[in-house]
Amino acid sequence: MRKFMRVLIVGLFCLCTSAKSSELSDVSMVQLISNPQQYDGKPIRLIAFLNLEFEGNALYLHREDFDKSILSNAVWISLDDQQLRASRKLSKGYVLVEGIFNAKDRGHFGMFSGSIERVTRLQSWERKKK
Repeated sequence: MRKFMRVLIVGLFCLCTSAKSSELSDVSMVQLISNPQQYDGKPIRLIAFLNLEFEGNALYLHREDFDKSILSNAVWISLDDQQLRASRKLSKGYVLVEGIFNAKDRGHFGMFSGSIERVTRLQSWERKKK
């Protein structure tokens, strides 16, 4: 029951704060990293590899970029405490994310290629099995 309530609360939060789908730009990590000014301050949707850890919450182009610490292929992801708790199980996997891109905020010590803030959607992105 507690798990259901948590999911319900997070779902309602996302529903109440999400941008309209028509306003979202579907972008790839490559587009975001190569042309950050085009998306600065805009709502975006993307698929990326998520890592959640102390001072290292980030979205990476590929799992291998995380494994090799290629931070130029990553953007910081800013989550509040409730979102962090609800999303821990998604760490070390691919996710679909919606939020506002900030080209100027480069995350922890400016190590990343921008940041995604005001996250309104964060869910697992799994390959469909045939």
